[in-house]
Amino acid sequence: MLNLALIGRNLRRLAGGRPAGLRDLAAETWEIWPSEEVPGRPALFPEGALERIRGLSPWRNPETEQALIRGDPVRHAATRAHLVRDAVLAGAYVYCGVAKERVGHGALRYLDPALGSRIRLDEAHLVSTWTGADFFGNFLCDSLTLEMIPPPGSLAIGAPGKPYRHEDGYRQILGLPRPRMPGHARIGRLVVYSDHGQNGYKRRRYDELRSRLRRTGAAPAAAPGIFLRRGTDGEPRHLVNEADLAERLALRGFDILDPSRLEPAEIVRRSLDARVVVSVEGSHLSHAVYTLAGSGAWLVIQPPDRFALPYKEFADCLGMAFGFVVAEPAGAGFRVNLDEIEGMLDRLS
Repeated sequence: MLNLALIGRNLRRLAGGRPAGLRDLAAETWEIWPSEEVPGRPALFPEGALERIRGLSPWRNPETEQALIRGDPVRHAATRAHLVRDAVLAGAYVYCGVAKERVGHGALRYLDPALGSRIRLDEAHLVSTWTGADFFGNFLCDSLTLEMIPPPGSLAIGAPGKPYRHEDGYRQILGLPRPRMPGHARIGRLVVYSDHGQNGYKRRRYDELRSRLRRTGAAPAAAPGIFLRRGTDGEPRHLVNEADLAERLALRGFDILDPSRLEPAEIVRRSLDARVVVSVEGSHLSHAVYTLAGSGAWLVIQPPDRFALPYKEFADCLGMAFGFVVAEPAGAGFRVNLDEIEGMLDRLS
């Protein structure tokens, strides 16, 4: 089927329409939660760690990482709603006038056989983003909390993301059914959100989901901490001495989990209210977002060429301690200093 929304948008651009974002075209915008400045807290790390950093994640920038390391005060963006009139959802994209925004996972095609007949919706609330569609960590932290914003009784819609193997299990545990996926729809009144800030409103939603998980009746885990193996679900990040690290952590009473081989109910049962989580940086760390104890701590193993601190932003939001070590290159991967891990666990306990 022809993607008429894409064709129309590009014709408007050719006719001289200035580039604009979806929210720039909003007929109305209102604030749900104001911006706020909060004090930061410095990250903990061993001596010499910063000198080992060779590169950042392509999604991060040096200024943000340095501010998080130092614990600078943070200005969190407001949460806002924007009313867009006469928008079209077609596959992974939303179109309105000259605006185009990816909100799901999928290719941009002029001729898209997956597009069905276009339906008409009078009003809907968009609750998916491209980050949540592409990355499991963003799905758990950002998409699920976004789905909690629309008023009760309103129609929440989304666009398909990657097929995450743990999605259905977490939705059942957290009481968040999938939003409607219309696929191809013209929407008279579409409400979209700006919800990037780790502000107090995001904290409330994190707390609510953490409470829901605990109301399932699962008992706190017996182990003092958990080690989450990276697995093979995401981009390769090979910790060459993972087996040695797992053995050292097991001697401290840690439970060693491979989320790629476990269902969410089992992950929750074994990690609920653990006091510390250890893992290589990546989306699999998000399995601890709703299970880690409220006074828990994060110890993240940073690949030397892909340093990133997104989970410190989450930890700061919830008042949790955060530490990291930076591994050293080794063959086709990287190696972590086990004595540094031991020392950091002592500092974080």
